[in-house]
Amino acid sequence: MRPHKIALGSAEGREVLIVRMTADNGLVGLGEAIAHPAFSGETLGALKAGVNCLAECALGENPMNLNKICTSMDHKLYANYGAKGAIETAVLDLLGRCLDTPVYNLFGGITKDRFPVSRSASHSDLEKDIAEVREYMEEGYRIIKVKVGVLSVGEDVERVKAIREVTGSKVSLRADANQGWDVPTALKFIRGVEDCGLEFLEQPVAKSNLDGMAYLRTKSLTPILADESAATEHDVLEIIKKGAADFISIKLVKSGGILAARRIATLADCAGIKCYLGSQTETSIGTAAGLHYALSANCFDYGGEIYGPAFFLKDITKSSVRIEGGDIYPSQEPGFGVELDMDRVREFAIAD
Repeated sequence: MRPHKIALGSAEGREVLIVRMTADNGLVGLGEAIAHPAFSGETLGALKAGVNCLAECALGENPMNLNKICTSMDHKLYANYGAKGAIETAVLDLLGRCLDTPVYNLFGGITKDRFPVSRSASHSDLEKDIAEVREYMEEGYRIIKVKVGVLSVGEDVERVKAIREVTGSKVSLRADANQGWDVPTALKFIRGVEDCGLEFLEQPVAKSNLDGMAYLRTKSLTPILADESAATEHDVLEIIKKGAADFISIKLVKSGGILAARRIATLADCAGIKCYLGSQTETSIGTAAGLHYALSANCFDYGGEIYGPAFFLKDITKSSVRIEGGDIYPSQEPGFGVELDMDRVREFAIAD
């Protein structure tokens, strides 16, 4: 995995839990959860314990009874959204395979045949960031997000201005502070980049500081996006009540799967809040799940960060989802259309 740095810390790899669910007919469904304690609170050990606890909610059930399975998981274990999402994803993949259809057809079919991908400039080094942005643009990407909040606010302002000079107006430019600032610092950044035409500023302050987010909205020409603040339906209701965001980032790993993500998107739509698709740089399994969700929804007009397979030096599937010309394309194979490469799984397996 290419190293990257954000306000929550740096990463050079991912710990991933894979769920395999086998039906009586021998078909196998796959699910995935990323261990990211700083973001979700779930370590790899916690994910494994959660899945082991919740497995009985799905074992012996007809995969058609997905609502029953998800309700049972919610009653059995509080939170643990990554573990729940991994099981739900495996059930959906299995159901699609049993019905011989892509998962997006289970939610009414696709609204578009491809999805625009956002790439991130996250080195916190201007020279490296500009080189990477140029590379992204040459590959056809039309959405760039600058990770800020690691350097001083002045340095971040200069980075954003320099990157905007490179991209021109044809690229949608965003910034993400990953909770890195307090309100005065965030406001200083907002004032500094007012002429850069940012499409949004993501999570400028701590996820619990909805009052601060709401205040920044009243002072900013740049729309505010809530990410870490917007995990569950209850979180989004609070954001709506306080007027704390113009956008929310929906991630399957933090919401607990596609069913919950669809409910969150409906709440946001009713309140006039725009939706953006996020990810935790999953392998092709989690990336395909996010893609099938996005393509079957009609709320994602601003693209998303489902570029995990492009970020990893090696994937654990036999083939990766196709990312080409700045867009990601779904497979037309049953389920989510990805198969595990067991040799790769054994190569990267973490011993108990």
